Amino acid sequence: MKRFIIIAAIVLLLFGAIRAFLNTKNAVDDEMRYYVQNLHYNFSARVDSIEILNAKRQRGFLVCDLIKGKCNGSVEDSLNHHLVNYKRIRFLFFYPNGQFKILRDGIFKFQSGDSVVVNSDRDEFKIFRDGDVIWKSKITQSTIHKVSFAFWIRD
Repeated sequence: MKRFIIIAAIVLLLFGAIRAFLNTKNAVDDEMRYYVQNLHYNFSARVDSIEILNAKRQRGFLVCDLIKGKCNGSVEDSLNHHLVNYKRIRFLFFYPNGQFKILRDGIFKFQSGDSVVVNSDRDEFKIFRDGDVIWKSKITQSTIHKVSFAFWIRD
């Protein structure tokens, strides 16, 4: 009988831990979706230049000029003040001259003149060259972010 109680207690504890983990993961995913949908970005841009941060890891920034639509630099700052599960989230980094940059891995795939299309309501981020999609992703997967409760995650 004791053995049954111990096994039942372990199973209940394990079930509780899994449930807590899944609820936390859902809250984190929901917050990212909320963040991206509230950006209200819907624009086209052209890659002006590439800034290489780490050639070995092929990481760098696409420096872009806005062609069509609007993107407001203060929106991301405002949304960051309301985060619960994240310390911060960032998709675009703005320059004072109106240009902005987007951090990308595989930076050598891209070049000046590529077109960038972003629609945060549909969570879409695409890069075109000569009318063909050369890369696409979701904005939720293209942000730089840090989860506030996870001490093991580093920027």
